Amino acid sequence: MSQVTWISVFCMCIAIIECSDKHAKRLLLNDPDVVEKRFNQLELEIQNLKSEVVSLKTESQQKTARISQLEAGQSSSGSFYTRWGRKSCPGNGTELIYTVNIYCISAGAWYDYAGSAVDFLCLPHDPDVIQSDLRKSVTAKHASSTLMIPGKTTCSGSLKLEYNGRLASGHYSYKGNSQYVCMDMNPEVLENGSANDNGKLFVGVQTKCGSLRCPPYQDNVMVPCVVCSG
Repeated sequence: MSQVTWISVFCMCIAIIECSDKHAKRLLLNDPDVVEKRFNQLELEIQNLKSEVVSLKTESQQKTARISQLEAGQSSSGSFYTRWGRKSCPGNGTELIYTVNIYCISAGAWYDYAGSAVDFLCLPHDPDVIQSDLRKSVTAKHASSTLMIPGKTTCSGSLKLEYNGRLASGHYSYKGNSQYVCMDMNPEVLENGSANDNGKLFVGVQTKCGSLRCPPYQDNVMVPCVVCSG
């Protein structure tokens, strides 16, 4: 009899212990502190993920902008040159800036003048109609190339206007040779003021009808010019 009773008591103890353990687990899962703690952890992880996404997005935008800058610099790189004797560019990736008529493809001073400008001019077919010591400035421009276009006051295509002015050179009667330059439309005098000491002189260039076709050009008109970059 005592042996049977002992076995029954042992079985009851096991049952009570198992029930108590299961009840403790249910209380742990439903504990408000535990739920709040897990919620806070999830919220923190979400915030970290959001911050990481923002950082990656910013980095991506910066790289995209950098790529665009590199592509723009690559596309704008190059130089300008004049193809004398033709009115079209060769088909090797070049771009036509402006074209001129075959009768005025080249221009310059009269061949027999002693002091004429030594360089040739390429005048456009569609020109735009417009005594001091001068200062000058040498300008560094972050552009691939610059181009002086005589006879124009605006830049064409994708070229950017740097400044416009009037075409100038030395006088044809001077013994010293010169070259054509685009004198700024609003030149500045030196700090010492203006004086006629017959140093290096700039003379405005005028058109002369004859070999130069008129129209589109007009006789005895100052030639405008523009400096463009691209």
